[in-house]
Amino acid sequence: MKQQLLALLAIATIPFLIAWLVPDEHVRRREMFRAMITEMSSSVRARSSALDETCTAAGSSAELSDIRRSCEDLRKAYKSLEPLAEYLDPGSISMYVNGAPLRALSAELRTSLDAITGMMHTAPWTDRMILEACRSGVMRITTMGITGFDRPASEPVLTDDLPCLETIKRLTMLYAPALAERGKGALQKEAARYIDNAEQVIKTSSFDDVDRAELIRTSLDPLYGQIAKIQLALEIELSTEIGLSQTIVHPTANSMFATDVLYPSAASGISRASITPYLVELGRTLFFDPILSSNGERACASCHDPSRGFSDGRTTSIALGRTGSLDRNAPTLINAVHARRFFSDLRAMRVRDVIAHVVTNEKEFNSTLLEMVGRLRSSDEYVELFSKAFVTDGPHAVDATNVGIAIGAYLTTLVSFNSRFDRYLRGESVTISNSERRGFSLFTGRAACASCHFPPTYAGYVPPSFIDSESEIIGVPLHPDTAHAIPDPGMGRAAGLDRENATIYQGSFKTPTIRNIALTAPYFHNGSYSSLDDVVDFYARGGGRGIGLAVPFQTLPFETLQLTKRDRKDLIAFMKSLTDTVGLTHRPKRLPSSSISNMKKRTIGGGY
Repeated sequence: MKQQLLALLAIATIPFLIAWLVPDEHVRRREMFRAMITEMSSSVRARSSALDETCTAAGSSAELSDIRRSCEDLRKAYKSLEPLAEYLDPGSISMYVNGAPLRALSAELRTSLDAITGMMHTAPWTDRMILEACRSGVMRITTMGITGFDRPASEPVLTDDLPCLETIKRLTMLYAPALAERGKGALQKEAARYIDNAEQVIKTSSFDDVDRAELIRTSLDPLYGQIAKIQLALEIELSTEIGLSQTIVHPTANSMFATDVLYPSAASGISRASITPYLVELGRTLFFDPILSSNGERACASCHDPSRGFSDGRTTSIALGRTGSLDRNAPTLINAVHARRFFSDLRAMRVRDVIAHVVTNEKEFNSTLLEMVGRLRSSDEYVELFSKAFVTDGPHAVDATNVGIAIGAYLTTLVSFNSRFDRYLRGESVTISNSERRGFSLFTGRAACASCHFPPTYAGYVPPSFIDSESEIIGVPLHPDTAHAIPDPGMGRAAGLDRENATIYQGSFKTPTIRNIALTAPYFHNGSYSSLDDVVDFYARGGGRGIGLAVPFQTLPFETLQLTKRDRKDLIAFMKSLTDTVGLTHRPKRLPSSSISNMKKRTIGGGY
């Protein structure tokens, strides 16, 4: 009996012994990942030290070649680590590593890199974080890597992206055993094939000659979706399933150029769950209703006309009462909700702040928030609409905050990444012309347009994390007169928030989207240029400096652009291919009635 019990005990302990002797797949993957981090971090630190030593020893111009070589070695080592580092702390990476070129040879760079490599080891990495870092890395290669963004002061090269791709390949390979165990090993093999294809194109193409549209369509964009498929196949948690914070990038979007790649609610300050059809329809009605203005003649749609891509076709919009004009050109509102800051001077941080600025501006709605609420409460229909949208009975549902929330909810529906060019990039059966194809490669390459107008929004919303909106100083004149240019006196961002009242922000204006640019002329913050030909010519000449203006802090990453007539035509052809307003221009059929005499005959969309 005793021997039988011992035998049973021995049999029972075999699984535990095997588990102890043979670590499970999860543990093995962790160990391999940690080894990768140690390897890459050590390489970065070693090359950082080598660069310091080379710079210290250098004493003649003959030794500059040694510094350049050492700098390139460090760049290559860092690029291997970049997908993980930028995922963890995009703000610090932007500030201290991929910041101003003058930092490149400073002691501060080594300090920053030491801090980053240390952070790699202490971060609580999970499978979700690793795969999200891979997706973020692919997004960065596509939107910033192949555009030359990281080399503003040196000759851009595509090969900078090879170490990033290789790291993404190694990271996805960590999941090959787990996928094979589930009979889904083909998912990792397909991801590796996309990476191999991208690497082959990069190795055999020059920066100026690569067909970026085809590289994205056949390799980078499918890779982005494939990594999400791996995560779903392994049932690894998603960013939307943890915590209370709003996620910006959709964790399972199949394409970087699809309408659902970014959550429009993330920057609106409104939770996704609260955006109901009732709330959106209320916001749409308010957007087209002049009741928000003091005289009942101006609506949001007065300056943001759906038929003009939600702009108004004027240099600057007409002021309230037709007495003069506003200070700025009306920008499109399509995809505007993705911005992290609003207005051309970036003075507003949320959509609801925008509403307050417009309502109280004497040239726009010339009202107070209290008066606006009073006019809305005078309408029994509006009280009912607000009550239904906010699940609160009576007039108390109508307040300034809820007006901002409702209009913000409506703006989350004005989102489109569904132009013909988008559909081509994400692999759909549509065609693009050779001119549009060349124009895209110019825009995201030699012409350096994408250094400020980042895909996929083609605005200053900085990928891959999309937590910042950029502004630029380009020296736009008052009139498109290249021979006798007159500077625009606008202070831009320096006159926005008090904390940004600094010399470096004078004349700095928000970088708008070029989506639907064919519908939104005239252009620039002051509406000074009426044609895309003139806009391209302004940039080709080197911005304000190129036409003789004094622009000491101009931020264009070039002095002039050597653009042929065909180059200019191609750039414009590509920009026009981003036109798409399908399903976004619906207006309300009627406006709620009001008991106030001068509000009874309001016009949908305003009178002017």
